[in-house]
Amino acid sequence: MFTEQHLSEISCLTDNKEMLSGFWDIPVKPVFDERIMGFFQGLSKKLFADPHSKEYVDVLSYAYWIRKSSLEAVRKTYSKKRDFENRIGRGTAFHVAPSNVPINFAVSFTSALLAGNICIVRISNREFPQVDIICDAIKALFREEYSDLKERLCIIRYPHNDEITELISARCDIRIIWGGNRTIQTIRKAQLPPRAVEMAFADRHSLALINGDEYMEMLQKDGGKYQRDIAEKFYTDTYYTDQNACSSPRMVVWFGSRIEEARKSFWEALSQCVHEKYRLRPIQTIDKMSLAYEFATCHPNTKIEKKDNYIVLIQPDRLDQKLMDYKGNSGSFFEYSAADMEDILPLLGKSCQTISYLGMEKQLIADLVRKHGVKGVDRIVPMGRTMELSFTWDGYDMIEAMSRIVDIF
Repeated sequence: MFTEQHLSEISCLTDNKEMLSGFWDIPVKPVFDERIMGFFQGLSKKLFADPHSKEYVDVLSYAYWIRKSSLEAVRKTYSKKRDFENRIGRGTAFHVAPSNVPINFAVSFTSALLAGNICIVRISNREFPQVDIICDAIKALFREEYSDLKERLCIIRYPHNDEITELISARCDIRIIWGGNRTIQTIRKAQLPPRAVEMAFADRHSLALINGDEYMEMLQKDGGKYQRDIAEKFYTDTYYTDQNACSSPRMVVWFGSRIEEARKSFWEALSQCVHEKYRLRPIQTIDKMSLAYEFATCHPNTKIEKKDNYIVLIQPDRLDQKLMDYKGNSGSFFEYSAADMEDILPLLGKSCQTISYLGMEKQLIADLVRKHGVKGVDRIVPMGRTMELSFTWDGYDMIEAMSRIVDIF
């Protein structure tokens, strides 16, 4: 299958490159297999024990997500579903991880392993400390009590090489592609076996909805504490990943009669938070302003409000479906004051992933989505929780999509 030339181009972060010679022959397991559950419990403990993990919120979030009690609760939920006892893995899952969200590769293989599969994970050549922390913990487990699972998870890097991608794709049973639309189109040139399934997580956008009246009412009750808490939650949703995650809002829509008071307080608090936590590079400032002026050139009635180099607000006079084609990051936000919930409908096309909300009734948002049959919106979450890990993503139930039912009459 792989030539010596191919193997020389592949680097393995889990020290088990040998599994690539026969990954298609490894048997699958039932969903939520006890041995796999134990592996993740061990991985969680190692990550919590590693002092380097404490430097990265996303690593700690992942470790918390895969702890024993968390996975047991998830298994209990799935056990109530039809034919749970007859559900097993599909085979080998080939994951192509994105280059802009460090922890994503782990979320992907966690879902696939728990669904009973074997995993080959191709990660980006862009180096992240979070990747090294998790892979080092996995290697330690493979050297210790989980050596028998070395054949079930291989994390690799290789330069852009269509032949290697084609060789793995030709033998896999599931292909999971995380990345932009161009990445997906490129990977899809590599053909899959007839019975293989594919899950593609394409370019998406997200928005935040804020009720200014509710915000001001809470501010009057709890003052600076509430103001700071909300700023930190929004910071986590946005600046922590430079707005590169699909779930990070790039648009803030205001509702209510006290919008001006609320937005002044909100952006001032965020500015203080960002100055304390965020490191802004000059190129990011240039890119933000270039985007703002490009948009304003094409949309003459646009206003641009620059708090400082850390926050740039682009305020269009109306919302349309192409607005989110302008992809800003690092503190570049579109902002709009809406008179009615239905004003946001143009933003809820297929590329809309997450709506976060503050001071809004979540059911009203859900009703809007259902009433108008919008083709986007896969998640409705409170502000501060857009980055939370889940086994449901982009409308997929990851465990169900990556497993199969043995139907017994």
